[in-house]
Amino acid sequence: MAISMNPTLDVFGPLFDDALLPLASGRRMGAALAVPHADVAETESEIRVWMELPGLRPRDVNVDLDNNVLTVSGEKQATRSEGDERHTWHLAERRYGRFSRSFVLPREVDADGVRAEFDNGILTVTVPKTERARRRRIEIRGAGQTQSLNAGPAEGGQAS
Repeated sequence: MAISMNPTLDVFGPLFDDALLPLASGRRMGAALAVPHADVAETESEIRVWMELPGLRPRDVNVDLDNNVLTVSGEKQATRSEGDERHTWHLAERRYGRFSRSFVLPREVDADGVRAEFDNGILTVTVPKTERARRRRIEIRGAGQTQSLNAGPAEGGQAS
């Protein structure tokens, strides 16, 4: 959806620009923090989530796993206050407030083995898969020969 920025062409544009522009730019309205950026990767044995949380400390962040949904939430406290007479603010783009981000995990996971580490503004959550969710090789026995196939989706679309 395009948001018109020219009020002479679109009478309703200015009304919606103020309401929709924060959503179009990936920011939530009010005192909420912009949605933190994340990367999610899967290996044979685990699912790993990296999330950028600059300016936060481990005590500012909560990590929860419930029914295969990983949720990272927290709050970034403002370091400045309105009406601060010691400073003349020319620009204030940093966002403060509450945030929450949830990920539905694509496999069965071992909830007791989840680890979370925080280093230099990056939260890393490592979620081990259960044995049942891991790929395993199954032997196929036939008349005088043995052949192996991968269980689950084959890489490259072919069984070996």
